Amino acid sequence: MTIRRTPDDFRVDEVHTSTFLASIAPERDASRPFVAYRLEKRGIATPDAIGFVARALRVGRECVAAAGLKDRHAVTTQLITVDGAALRGAPPRELGERLGAGDPHADDGGSSWRIEGLGFVPRAADSTIIERNRFTIVVRGLDKWHADEMARRASMLVDRPGAPLQIVNYFGDQRFGSARHGQGFVARALIKGDFEGALRLAIGTPARKDSGPVRTMSRALANHWGDWTTALEKLPRMPERGAIEVLARGGSFMDAFTALPRFTQEICVEAYQSHLWNAIVRELADALSDTTVQRAFEADDLFGPLIFPRAAALTPAFRALPIPMPSPRAEMPECLAEIASGVLADEEITLGELRIPGLQRPYFGGGDRPFVIEARNFELSAPARDEFAGHSPANIALTVRFDLPRGSYATVVLRALGQ
Repeated sequence: MTIRRTPDDFRVDEVHTSTFLASIAPERDASRPFVAYRLEKRGIATPDAIGFVARALRVGRECVAAAGLKDRHAVTTQLITVDGAALRGAPPRELGERLGAGDPHADDGGSSWRIEGLGFVPRAADSTIIERNRFTIVVRGLDKWHADEMARRASMLVDRPGAPLQIVNYFGDQRFGSARHGQGFVARALIKGDFEGALRLAIGTPARKDSGPVRTMSRALANHWGDWTTALEKLPRMPERGAIEVLARGGSFMDAFTALPRFTQEICVEAYQSHLWNAIVRELADALSDTTVQRAFEADDLFGPLIFPRAAALTPAFRALPIPMPSPRAEMPECLAEIASGVLADEEITLGELRIPGLQRPYFGGGDRPFVIEARNFELSAPARDEFAGHSPANIALTVRFDLPRGSYATVVLRALGQ
């Protein structure tokens, strides 16, 4: 099975709330100081696209806000806003750029971005304006058995034909940062007060899929760890340099970690928190799955199997169950208390120990995440020939379409379908 054979094989379109859409006006006034644009990008991550847009508009990056972060290896449409006060002259209706094959922020020579003006809005874009995301994904390299298995599983994940798929709402492994490469979780080191180990995992440990400035940075730090002057000479101009500049001045590893971009710090904590949440949910999903009548579907994963009960095993109460993110203030429901204690015991920690000594931020925040989400408007195409298969017997391609709530992962739906 192959997904993302080309960026066009994985398409994501934001669908926005009716309240936000109704707030868009064709003319700027004092109550609508922000310009809204539809951003379409191909083969570029959202943060990089924001940089390109800011440069083209000649405004600071902080003046451009995105509703969500969309994958680099895809074609995506999403909403961004630009602070109108920072613009010189009238906002352009359209802008775009095709990136060259040598650009470190691009997937290939076909990478591009384009913005189209929508109007003027009262506030900057953020995640609350996203109602859902619509996915269109081409799954390639299937043989007949695997193609049939996708259809069979889809039929078991619904209550009736045409109903939404009932999917356990795991975090996708792209959430797990450097740990995806077998290097461990940064936040585990932070909890122990090992700020050197945390910093090294966060920015100084090379991974096979690193590219561009990140690849240069991780390799320079791996080769010159401890020799901060030499390391600085090798580092590209990027925000993470600030941490090494702190060390070069004689600062502590704690101070160096806090000099990392706030987004990087928060992702380090959220990655481990998401891993713990997945582990708790996995145990609950397993407990709900009878070994005979309602055997669950299972998918291998780097951080433990993902277990997906059939729709018949999910009662209305469990479908509506919110599960707290592990944090010092989390109160687990009775049905989860023993499971959560066991998962944390395996990690040799307790909920109360999910803190970083000496720091108030980043921290393990609270909040709930739904145990089950619905993949709505699900469609599975008829089998087609995979034009990239050559003479391989695995020469079938299927196109999958569905809508997910914001914060849920299309790759998890594919895992539930056996891919």
